[in-house]
Amino acid sequence: MRLKNCAPFGALLIVVACGTGAGAGTRTPKSGDAIVLDHPEATLATTFPQVSNVIELRDGRVALADLKDRVFVFADFATGKVTTVGEHVDTIVPGDPAPGRHKFPGQVLRLPGDTVALVDFASERTSLWNEQGKFLSIIPLQPVAGGNQPLMYDSLGRAYKEDFRSVMGGLEPGAKIKMDSLPVLRFPRSASTADTIAELKLPSLGEGHFGEQTKMVATIFGARDAFGVLPDGWVWVARATDNRVDWRSPDGTWQVGTARPFEKIPVIQADKDRFMDIAHQNGLQRGVAVSFPFATIKPPFSSAVTRAPDQVWLLRSRQSGDSTPVYDVVSRDGANHPPVQLPKGGALAGFGKDGAVYVLQRGTDQRQSLGRYRIK
Repeated sequence: MRLKNCAPFGALLIVVACGTGAGAGTRTPKSGDAIVLDHPEATLATTFPQVSNVIELRDGRVALADLKDRVFVFADFATGKVTTVGEHVDTIVPGDPAPGRHKFPGQVLRLPGDTVALVDFASERTSLWNEQGKFLSIIPLQPVAGGNQPLMYDSLGRAYKEDFRSVMGGLEPGAKIKMDSLPVLRFPRSASTADTIAELKLPSLGEGHFGEQTKMVATIFGARDAFGVLPDGWVWVARATDNRVDWRSPDGTWQVGTARPFEKIPVIQADKDRFMDIAHQNGLQRGVAVSFPFATIKPPFSSAVTRAPDQVWLLRSRQSGDSTPVYDVVSRDGANHPPVQLPKGGALAGFGKDGAVYVLQRGTDQRQSLGRYRIK
């Protein structure tokens, strides 16, 4: 699952435009109230500069990638031990399997059995490891819709990714660049062709000014759909326009969700200033007059993530200055679930068995601590 965006600035425009005891950590909700995760049942003593995401191993340990230190680690909450997995190198030659090595660990994925996948953003490859930290192999992916690696797989080994070429250029000669939708592709690991299984709505375009140049760019805070995959091959699409979740079965049958009411939060100057700060941190040139088109109202959710076996968690958009994340929970069967509130300043990192929820919090030293909470 993709929880934080650490992409280059070009991709940032697309993403942002769309931005200890057992049982501790929850308060049982009353009818209609949120489940509040306020105290972790355990916290790692080791902190990290910038964690991408967390997956839980079968024995309760976790695996994570740190984007700033460029390390891949396993961590044990029971003992506090943190083990570096594999070896970081500055160069991996294309075609070299470089067993046991990685250049830029970017995302960890849970695959069937005891297999962990590590997506390497810099070398554009995905390596496989077992839960003892042993290197197994490289996934022999064909360059479908570019070399960027899929961040989602189902239990049958099929890969899923968005075709960014269709909105950012790079298609075959004569192919039409899409401006209002983004295809979702599904393909077996060894295939060179893919099926388009869904279309995601993108924010409307507006004029962006970069010095003396004017370009059409995505409206910042505009409504953008999101998608994810369940282990059994069901695909969900969260529709930002009317705040609903649609479901696609493996045979292609669609189950349209119910639109849900949401608070209409205006985009204010503080939101615009924060976006510009992030844009500069991600490579936007300083000292040049730059302006972007902004939406007037924020979409109902700013991101969405899968919680196996059958849930979607939608991060509600918030007022400027509100640092308490609240997730709406939608399941495939249409059942009603209370929302889940994370600690103030927290960031969802991943899920585990028996209701485990992993949350990152940044301290005064700007390093992230990792806590495990539990929903009963």
